[in-house]
Amino acid sequence: MIVITTPLGAIGLLAVAYMGLLFANFSRRLGAVTKMANYYRWFWLASALVTLAAMSQMVRGITALAPEAALPFLLEPWFSLVSFYLPFATGVTLDLVLVWYYWGWILRERI
Repeated sequence: MIVITTPLGAIGLLAVAYMGLLFANFSRRLGAVTKMANYYRWFWLASALVTLAAMSQMVRGITALAPEAALPFLLEPWFSLVSFYLPFATGVTLDLVLVWYYWGWILRERI
């Protein structure tokens, strides 16, 4: 069953990266109307970091399925930390901060 579900983790991460690109486009439009600073460009960096994490997830999944054919350092914990966890955490945190900056006014509005 692990062979079938291994690519699904990377597909979910690519969906998060695409969502970051959507937020970049919406924030660019909102910033143009409200004359906000051009911080929306940082969404592209965040999406690139999440995409890097998705590619690392694919490589780590393939390596876990066929460890004898892979390079030995791909199975090390430090490789997971450097190539998956740090870029993913940085990208998602950057997305969260930027979304809060651009779209936080929605939560502050009172009906």
